[in-house]
Order: sequence, then C-alpha cells, then structure tokens
Amino acid sequence: MNIRPLYTLGAALSLALAPVSLSSQALASFGAQRVTIAGSFGGLSGISDLNASGTAEWRLGWVASVDATYWLQPYVGLRASGAWAQDSLHGVSLSGRGLFNKFTYDGDVVVRYPFAVGVGSLVPYFLGGAGGISLHQLDSDSTWMQFAGNFGGGLEYRTGQVGVRLEARNFVYKYDRNGFDRTQYDIAWQGGLTFSF
Repeated sequence: MNIRPLYTLGAALSLALAPVSLSSQALASFGAQRVTIAGSFGGLSGISDLNASGTAEWRLGWVASVDATYWLQPYVGLRASGAWAQDSLHGVSLSGRGLFNKFTYDGDVVVRYPFAVGVGSLVPYFLGGAGGISLHQLDSDSTWMQFAGNFGGGLEYRTGQVGVRLEARNFVYKYDRNGFDRTQYDIAWQGGLTFSF
C-alpha cells in the first residue's frame, strides 16, 4: 500500500489547522498587553486638487505622528493620536508662502488580528475615526481648524513588547479658504516603532 497520499493529506491538514493554533498562542500574549504607544514618520500626499482643472495642487510633503492605543480586548482598541505634517500648494496665488503646517488630532477604533510568525507576531489592522485638523499657512496670519474624519490600515511585526509597523491613513476634511470650497483627501503613509505593555 502506498502511504505517500496519507502523508500529503496529513501535511495539508496540519498546515490548514496551524493558523488557528498559532493565532490562539499569539492571542494569549496580546491579551496581557493593554496599552501600545507608537511614533512614526513618513510622507503626505494630497490626492485631491483644490479646483476642477487640477492647476491648484498639493505637492508631496512629510508627516510625523504619535499615538496611544488602549486595548479593550485582544482584537479591538481605542486610539488617540496626533500628527504634524507639512506640504505645499502650487498653482495658486496666495499672500504669504504656499507652504502649510497641518496638525491633526483624532480618536479612532482599531480592529486587529494578531498571529504568530517565527519568533514574533504579525498584526494586520484597520482603523477609523474622527477629530480635527488645524491648517496654518506659513508667513501669514492664516490659521483655521476643520473637522476631519480618517480611515486606514497597517501591518505591525512585534517581538515581545517592541514592534515595527507600516501604516497608511486617509484624512478627509473641507478646505474652504482662498476662494476654494473642496473636500480634501490627504494620504499619510508612515513607518515607525511601537511599544506595548
């Protein structure tokens, strides 16, 4: 009797069941860590122009952020975050420079699914929430605040309490100054470090 097909079937079943057992092992360590703090740095891309012709456009900028997440349970958490970004507006006649500081502050719900990979854990997650954005045009006295919603996702790799992550978020707000009235979409894409305890 050829038992090779039985070995193949056994290996296939082991691989199919492995993520379940690995996930529960990873879940036990995540349940003990109730808070995650993080810092990140990356780029900011304004993906919507201020006018229909596309001549008033945002240029590539940078963003730095910090956040803290309280985990209600291993899969769901509440995050508070703040970020400082800077990008420039081209094709528009403005008094002052076309460079803007953007400060965001928001509260979010985070949903994650941790599972073990090697000696660490891989954690894909999604988040969404709301808050505000303050815009300040450099070399001018123009500063204003708007309501901003956001949504995004990321991937963290954690060993013990320390991790690294990649994250992308879309911030949605209204730009209603300088003769414009358009909904804006700013994509913040960042990499950073996390610490959980």
